[in-house]
Amino acid sequence: MKNKKLLWFFVALILSALTIFTIFKSSGLSFQDFVYNIKNASLIWLLAAIACTILFIFFEGESIVQILKGLGLKAKHRRGFLYSAADIYFSSITPSASGGQPASAFFMLKDGFSAPAVTVSLILNVTMYTISIIVLGISTLIFFPFYFKDFPLLGEIVIIFGIVMLAFLVTGFVLILKHQSIIMRLGNFAIKILNKIHLKKEAERLQNKLESLVANYNQCIRVIAGKKKILIKVFFLNFLQRISQILITVFSYFALHGDISKGLNIFAIQAYVVLGSNFIPVPGAIGISEYLMLCGYMLLMNEESAYNLAILSRGISFYTCITISIITVLFGYIMTRYKARLNSK
Repeated sequence: MKNKKLLWFFVALILSALTIFTIFKSSGLSFQDFVYNIKNASLIWLLAAIACTILFIFFEGESIVQILKGLGLKAKHRRGFLYSAADIYFSSITPSASGGQPASAFFMLKDGFSAPAVTVSLILNVTMYTISIIVLGISTLIFFPFYFKDFPLLGEIVIIFGIVMLAFLVTGFVLILKHQSIIMRLGNFAIKILNKIHLKKEAERLQNKLESLVANYNQCIRVIAGKKKILIKVFFLNFLQRISQILITVFSYFALHGDISKGLNIFAIQAYVVLGSNFIPVPGAIGISEYLMLCGYMLLMNEESAYNLAILSRGISFYTCITISIITVLFGYIMTRYKARLNSK
């Protein structure tokens, strides 16, 4: 597992370097030009964008804390920030959007929470995370459909793929909650096929995953039954997390002295970027996000301004975010080990 994480870390690092190099090369911008633009940017709006990055981490952590409290457990807000940072950092260096959950679970278990409580918290949080993107995506498609039509064909395909993946996940959630027999039949059918083509290890792995998935969701359903307030609160916090992520781009645009009246348009385009890049099986959606950002921004501004905004926005929303996250995780890990040693004496 450690070797796999390390491999994906280097993959993410290489992809990041290649993407940044390609953007600068394609735009004709020099690093000095970009630094000059940053120096002349509005400090207030830059700080607002960075604040939204911190809020992005905070809202997920607060969501997990509220779930734990709803289960009758004591949870600290600052530890919630750590759980979130662990999830965000490891998700950014793995191809799965939920790749950071084991890291969150590690710290939650170290804090004394039971495995069932951790499982329920993470499952409920990722479910509401998905639903919040769906609500945001549907709202954007309803109120700003013209921007979708203006994306190039490849951009439209990527966004449609994101929508299809969302629909697939929602269907999966509904089936698990209401029609588990269908999920089991489909899973068993796939397992039979794998066995017939002599892929017994893969069949066994799928069988274990299927049983674990259904068992975990059943546990989640039992625990949250009748607790609608928790569901509403957790959805609201996840929705705020999505909003804070998109506002990073809006505030970055303002920082570069963009037209304030176009703020809502920038918000809509960035919502399409989120919709299209969230379920791409690439660490941090590196390369895909930048492509969609440039395609979208060029609908509202010239090429040079679009490149400047893409570099600054991505630099804050992704690279600054994972930097804050890894610092938080390292500090949290050191403190966790230190407390464990004190308790063992």
